[in-house]
Amino acid sequence: MVKKNSIRIGKLPIEVVEKIPTPEDVFKLKKIGIKERLLVLYGSALIALGVSIGSGEFLLGPAQAVKYGLVLAWLVPIGAFLQAIYMYSWAKLTIATGETPVTLMFRIGMWAGWLGALGVLFGNIWGGWAYNSAVALAGGILGRAPGPQDAYLIGVSGTILLLLTFLMLALGRRIARTLEIFNWIDLGFIFLSFIILTIILVPPPVWGELARGLVSFQIPAGIDPVLLAAWWGYIGLATGLNYYATAWFKDKGFGMSSLTGYIPALIGGRRIEVSAWGKTFTLTPENLKVFKRWTSLALEELMVIFFLGAIIGMLLPMTLSYAFAKGYGLSVTWNMPMWLAFVLRDLWGPAAFWYGILVGVFVLFKTQLGIVDAVVRNMSDAAWKFENIRKFFRNDIRYLYYLLVAVYLIWAAMAFIATAPGVLILISANMANAGALWGIPFLIYLNYKMPKELRLNWSIILLNIIFMIMCIIFMTFSVGRALGLI
Repeated sequence: MVKKNSIRIGKLPIEVVEKIPTPEDVFKLKKIGIKERLLVLYGSALIALGVSIGSGEFLLGPAQAVKYGLVLAWLVPIGAFLQAIYMYSWAKLTIATGETPVTLMFRIGMWAGWLGALGVLFGNIWGGWAYNSAVALAGGILGRAPGPQDAYLIGVSGTILLLLTFLMLALGRRIARTLEIFNWIDLGFIFLSFIILTIILVPPPVWGELARGLVSFQIPAGIDPVLLAAWWGYIGLATGLNYYATAWFKDKGFGMSSLTGYIPALIGGRRIEVSAWGKTFTLTPENLKVFKRWTSLALEELMVIFFLGAIIGMLLPMTLSYAFAKGYGLSVTWNMPMWLAFVLRDLWGPAAFWYGILVGVFVLFKTQLGIVDAVVRNMSDAAWKFENIRKFFRNDIRYLYYLLVAVYLIWAAMAFIATAPGVLILISANMANAGALWGIPFLIYLNYKMPKELRLNWSIILLNIIFMIMCIIFMTFSVGRALGLI
C-alpha cells in the first residue's frame, strides 16, 4: 500500500518530500562559476575517468596500436560518447530519487537488484588491475619485464600496493572526496606526462595516421575478436557496467542524494545515517527547474571531464606506443605494463626508465583504487537494503564497507598466483560488455516507471539502445572466438 506522502516507482514506494535542494544549498556556495565547478562540484566524473584511464588506455589500447596501427581510432570518440550518455542516463534517475542504480534495480525485483550488484562484482573480481600494477612496480625493481619466475617479487609488490589501497580508502572525511583529490593529482601527472611526451616525440607522419584512423571506420582483417571486444569494453570506463559509476554522484550529494547520506571514511570520518532507500520531490515548477539544473550539471561534468578525458587518455598512449613501442616483443598477457618504461629507457636512459615505471604504476594503481571502492560501494549498497544487516552493523555502513574492502583485497592478492595478468584484464573487459544485457533494459524500464516530467528524452533512450547493440556485437564475436566458433 502506498502512503499518502509517497508514490510508487517500479514495485516499491518512495517517499515524496516538499523540495529538492539546490546546488548552492548542498555545497554551501553563493554562486556556481568555473572556480566552484573545479574546486567543489566536479568530482564524480573525475573518479570515473580515473578508473577508466588504466587497463584499457595503458594496456589494451597500446596493444592494439602496436599490432594493428591506429586504424581503430574512430571507435574511441564513439565509445566515450555513448558511455558518457549511459552514465548520464543513470545519473538523472539518481538525482531524482537519491538512489544508486543498484538500489533502483531492486525496484524491479530482488533478482534484478542482486544481478546489478553481482554483475559489478563478477565483472571486476578477477584482480587483473592489482596484478598489472604489481607487475609494473616489480619491473621497475628488476629493470626488466617480470615473468612467472618472479612471482615472489610480484606478490610482495602487489601486497604493498593493496595495503596502500586500504590506507587511501580509510583516510579523509568522505571516501569519495579522498578519491577526487587523489585523482586530480594523479590524472594531472599522467595527462601532463603523455601530452608532453607525445608533443616532443611523435613525428608528423604518425599524427597523420591518427587523423586518418579517426575517420577510417574500418576494422583490420584478422584482428583478434577477444582483444577487440576487450578494448571496446574498456574505452572509457566499463561499457555496460558503467552504472556503478553513478554511485559517486549519489555520494557527492547530487539532487535528492543530498538527503540520503554518504559513506564516510574510517579515519577522519564520522558515523552518517545512510538511508536504505531514497526520496523524491513534489513536481512543482520550481522543483523541476532545480532538477533540470542538477541534470545539466551532471551532463556538463560527464562531457567536460569524462568524455574529453577518455578520448585524450586513450588516443595519446595509443599514438605514442604505435610510434615507438614496436619491436619490444610486447604481449598483453605479461609485459604490456612495461611498454612506456622500455621506450623511455632506450631514448633517454635509466632515469627515464624509472619515470616510465612511475607513470605506469600511477595509471594502474589509480584504477585499482577506484575499482575496489566501486565494487565494495555497490555491494554495500545492495546489502544495506536488509534491516538485519543494518542492525548487525549498528546502522554504521562503514563497518560493512571496510569489512568488504578487506575481503576483496585478500581475494585480489590471490590473483598473484593465478594466470597471466593480461588474461585477467581480457576477462574483466569482456564481462563489461555483458553488463549492457541487463543494465540498459533495466534503465529503460525504470525510466518509464518515473513520473513523465522526470523521464529521459527519447533520443537518449535511442542512444542507449545503440550502445547496447554495439556491446552485444563485440561480445558475440569475442564469445564466438573463445568457443572456437569464429
